[in-house]
Amino acid sequence: MTINNNFPKENNVLFNRGKFGLRITEKFDKVKCSEIYIQKTECFAIGLEKNSIKDCNKSESCGFSVRVFDKRGSLGFAYANDISRKIIEKTINNAVKMMKAGPPNDEFKDLPFTKKSNSKITGIYDKNIKDLEFERPFDLIKDMIKTSSEDSQVVTQSGDFSSLYTYYYVFNSNGIEISSEETAASLTSSILVKNNRKNETGNGFHWQIERKYKDLDAIEVVNKTLQMAKMNLNRIKIETMNVPLVLTPKGVISLILNPIASAINAETFQYNRSFLVGKLNQKIGSDLLNIEDNGLINGAVGSSEFDAEGVPCQNKKIFENGVFLSLLHNSFTAGKDNVESTGNAQRNSFSSTPNIGSTNLFFNPGDCKMQELFEDIKIGILLDYTGDSPNIATGDFSGLILNGNVIRNGEIQESLNETMIGINLLDLFNRIEKVSNKLEGYGSKNAPYVKISNVQISGSK
Repeated sequence: MTINNNFPKENNVLFNRGKFGLRITEKFDKVKCSEIYIQKTECFAIGLEKNSIKDCNKSESCGFSVRVFDKRGSLGFAYANDISRKIIEKTINNAVKMMKAGPPNDEFKDLPFTKKSNSKITGIYDKNIKDLEFERPFDLIKDMIKTSSEDSQVVTQSGDFSSLYTYYYVFNSNGIEISSEETAASLTSSILVKNNRKNETGNGFHWQIERKYKDLDAIEVVNKTLQMAKMNLNRIKIETMNVPLVLTPKGVISLILNPIASAINAETFQYNRSFLVGKLNQKIGSDLLNIEDNGLINGAVGSSEFDAEGVPCQNKKIFENGVFLSLLHNSFTAGKDNVESTGNAQRNSFSSTPNIGSTNLFFNPGDCKMQELFEDIKIGILLDYTGDSPNIATGDFSGLILNGNVIRNGEIQESLNETMIGINLLDLFNRIEKVSNKLEGYGSKNAPYVKISNVQISGSK
């Protein structure tokens, strides 16, 4: 049990209403197990367009959902954005009716049982975000506008500030009773720059997500966006070639971490929709492929003591020296595989049933210094971002390099125009030959620079 009586008085109302709802579900003889999820959120957002403030919105929501299961495994699910006792009772009655009318599911085993967390996570709540003064985030937006306005090459900037405060409880009939109070705030910037001499433009984008307001740095976000935008000036067409490929941390996230997060989702795996099916506990990549999903890092965006079903979060090795070790489970997929949940149940809101997601996904650093990644490349490609995604079922990828550059004699040079990359992810994993010793974090994903040997690059020259 994780109950903090020092939380705001209104959150004690959530606790009482959640307990009330759980008692209602236990009155039905047909119900084998039940769960009440109750949540309050407060959101604040400022939009930036054409380098000026576009809009400002503040919203609050409060609601709950109920899941009930019978001995057949039939699910009844319902939710409401009203937590009055009358509505709670009515919503639960509707869920029970759905359960009774629903089809059996012999793959459902049970909801999670209470289990003590061995870790106390700190730094995921910031009072400065919860009690954010209306004027404060405007200072961040003004810094973004000022910084970009001072650069003569900037044509325009768009972006936003957003903050989120969330408080939730999870109760179930198997003894789980947990709560969590969390905050997050973010800045995004997208900038168009122009080289007037050559009459060409380049785009850049960057973002920052933090648990604490004081960690946001608007000037750094804009400067990194500018750096990226200017790297995309002087675009050239190249010939088709097979050359070394260096992925920036953003490139690693888009081409490795994001696809892996989908492929190791146990639901995707169980439906045979993952290119990793049949490869568990096998070596499928370079010794430098080391990835973990760690929900226990103090202050990290993806951290929490418990997941959205009340199961303790963990630190899980996904790949170690190229060996594929673990899937991500919620209670349903874990029961289906007769294993324990990995604590990766997540919810978009009270209106959704738990899905599966990564917590803090890390591609662990190597021992290579930055200059060592580039120094032996006579001709190669730097990939920072592609808007395309691999086929998760097959691992095949063919996509346009939206932000990338030519590497010549170890130096990053012209940006790429009309250039594509094609490779299978398993082939890519095996071709990892160097990994930088430093990471960059983007929200809940963290990655180094990674060098891939001999990749086919399709040019239009």
